[in-house]
Amino acid sequence: MMKKILTLLYLFGSVLVASAQDNDLFNKNSTALGGELTLQGTWQVDVSYHRMFTPYVGVGASVGMWKQVSYHGVPEGNGWIVSSDYREAEDFFLRPSLRLVSPTVLKIADAKLKLFAEPGFMMNIPFGNVFVDLLGNYNLPKDVVNVHTSKGTWYAFDCKLGLSVDVGDMSIWTGYKFSTLDTYAMRRNLVYDNVRFNDFYPKKKYMHGIFLAVSYNF
Repeated sequence: MMKKILTLLYLFGSVLVASAQDNDLFNKNSTALGGELTLQGTWQVDVSYHRMFTPYVGVGASVGMWKQVSYHGVPEGNGWIVSSDYREAEDFFLRPSLRLVSPTVLKIADAKLKLFAEPGFMMNIPFGNVFVDLLGNYNLPKDVVNVHTSKGTWYAFDCKLGLSVDVGDMSIWTGYKFSTLDTYAMRRNLVYDNVRFNDFYPKKKYMHGIFLAVSYNF
């Protein structure tokens, strides 16, 4: 999958280089608010800024957070279980990215339809942290302990592919996103009472999702 995406990005970039021309009459700055849902049960929100060096190529970054909608597997042992508020994984991130935008492929009135690709590098907080309930009579929590680690894969590669619709200084961006993010990456190395949390979590899978963002360009 990654090889196909890299090949597509190479071809896309080659077309943009061939189309590039001196043109100062374009918006060089873009700020956006976006959201995302994945088939693996996560949502994400972020704000971003990109600087366009040509109408077709720019670089930028986004900051935001992601969180699981539901969880798969609850680490537990003799007299303890992960607290309910910590069963869905979540994290904050910084995501530098490259933005590649095609020339206009379709124009309807004032709306311009373009294709785009945005490969990125997501950097999560390199720290895994959960609270564990210690159970007493009737399996009711009687105390809590904190379990944490700084070991684990805190980064992921991803790529957005989709369409943008430009109307004046506003744009709507939507499409498909592929990511190598492992939502349990910073929890797999957690151990409590000689029990490895990784034994309760599903195997890592690539993530597939859809996204939508609205930007102001100036």
